Amino acid sequence: MSTSDAHRREDRSAEAVLAAARQAIDEVMARSSSGATGDSGAAGSPDGGAPLPGGLAGVWRGAERAPVPAEPAAPAASDAEDESAALAGGVSADDPEYKRAKKRALNMLAARDHATEELRSKLLRKEHPEDVVDTLLDRLTASGLLDDEQFAAGFVRARRESRALSVRALRQELTKKGIPESVSEHALEDIDDEFDLAYEVALKKARSTANLPHDTRLRRTLGMLARRGFPQSVCMAAARRALEDA
Repeated sequence: MSTSDAHRREDRSAEAVLAAARQAIDEVMARSSSGATGDSGAAGSPDGGAPLPGGLAGVWRGAERAPVPAEPAAPAASDAEDESAALAGGVSADDPEYKRAKKRALNMLAARDHATEELRSKLLRKEHPEDVVDTLLDRLTASGLLDDEQFAAGFVRARRESRALSVRALRQELTKKGIPESVSEHALEDIDDEFDLAYEVALKKARSTANLPHDTRLRRTLGMLARRGFPQSVCMAAARRALEDA
């Protein structure tokens, strides 16, 4: 098989995954609009109904993100027509502005999870009408595709693992994402390893500066810990122990 054939096959596969995702989400939102609910659904289904096709449960929860074109040429066929004709705030499901905003929002969510206010800001920057955006976000939240508590928990876990950020730094980043304070505090309440994480960061820095004078090593280690947002008392204790152990 030629390289061009392989690329065409990959493109078709990505488009098929995205089309299936759109169709599944449209069905979820349509059922939500009509008031349908389920007591217990298959794993990975946002509304407690049938599971997302093709392993898409992972796509919407961050496990596997399908390649998403920035602006697909045309939306996939779906059951979106089943949405109620008049949504909250008087916005019609047939409104072209609503359809454009919905298409863009689903593309963004296919790329990665978003906080509600983060997605709202992005859509408004694209000049979608405010009433349309607010209606769309309400429907995405009702369908389980937007969940600030789940987003905050995943964000905290990922940032601690990849960047070793302190609780204070994490709180600031969640605030920038528009996460409510109560949700942020809930996501951060179980973190009890502040010193241990600071020590790990300090030890790496201390080892990388082993050939420098002690005062220089201490200053650089403290600076790194401070930039990660650790409290002053934690910075000093972690840096001193790291320099002793390095």
